[in-house]
Amino acid sequence: MSDSQTINIGFKTEKPFVPLYVSRRDTILGSIVFGFFLGFVIEVTWRAVLETKRASRVSGYIVMLWLAITANTTYAVIAWCYLQKFIPPNIGVFLTCIICWIFQVQCLMLIIVNRLCIIIQKPSERLKLKLVVVGIVSLISISTSCIWIPAQLQINSHYMSLNHWWDKFEKAIYLLLDLSLNVLFIRMVKSRLVDHGLTKYDRVMRFNQRIIVVSIGMDILLMIATTLKNPFVYTQFHPVTYIVKLQIEISMSRLLIKVARSTGINVYNEEKGYSDSIGTTSQTQTQRTQGTIAVNITTQVHTQHDPEIQEEYEMSDTHHKDDQRDEAFLSLSSVDKIAGDERCANDSDSL
Repeated sequence: MSDSQTINIGFKTEKPFVPLYVSRRDTILGSIVFGFFLGFVIEVTWRAVLETKRASRVSGYIVMLWLAITANTTYAVIAWCYLQKFIPPNIGVFLTCIICWIFQVQCLMLIIVNRLCIIIQKPSERLKLKLVVVGIVSLISISTSCIWIPAQLQINSHYMSLNHWWDKFEKAIYLLLDLSLNVLFIRMVKSRLVDHGLTKYDRVMRFNQRIIVVSIGMDILLMIATTLKNPFVYTQFHPVTYIVKLQIEISMSRLLIKVARSTGINVYNEEKGYSDSIGTTSQTQTQRTQGTIAVNITTQVHTQHDPEIQEEYEMSDTHHKDDQRDEAFLSLSSVDKIAGDERCANDSDSL
């Protein structure tokens, strides 16, 4: 009886299915990484609870937040159980892992895009950015699914060899996409907010510049993990990487709201989620589009008071009013005099 029939993977393979060999070192490494994930997911879940309580209604941002947490947790538990031999290899295990991975990536990228949409004013530009990112992520997700699942089922050597290189290529694409979106956010904050006098948003820009190192570092760590001898151990790094990125996005959201409130901006919870534009006018302008955050920026004009100039102005105003009263008095006297002369003339005519 062949190995493939013994473990019953449910698919015909080119060669007998070879069960995953897990050494003691792999078990220890996988458990350590899983422990790190548990620590991060508790913190992120608590922050998500606070974000949900703060929102007046369920928005797209809140939904994506909880979907990402659920997908990461499910992925981490299944991958760890499979690595510990608690779950036998089958199509259900691999399909669940790839679905959770798709939700991880899609939700995280959409959260980053919605952060960018806060600054983009034109709805058409926001829609274009979302469609481009969703299109790229969807193409990569479909391609990865078509390669990774057959490779894990050991359908043939072609899939297994292609998966070895595609894993690294796909993660490099996500690294560049993540880097591009964060760099675009920094440039837009500087050009559309900081350079127009909203200097407190410089704090957001500097925070993003520092935190982008951590985000890209997690992508690099994931790429390095693909070089491990055990081809499945690196899957334990997936949930850790994306839960850390999710923590970064929650921190960015809270910082944006904090800075907005400190600059006198009214923050609203809108029905359609976390994507509004920030605008400024000479007096007061409120811009509400689609999203959790709508802002109202009021420009205040401050002037310096000079007592001497004020006193001079008041004296001049007083003299002007006195002159007006004098002119009114003279005009009234002249009218009375003319009226008196006319009455005298009439009296003389009557005599």
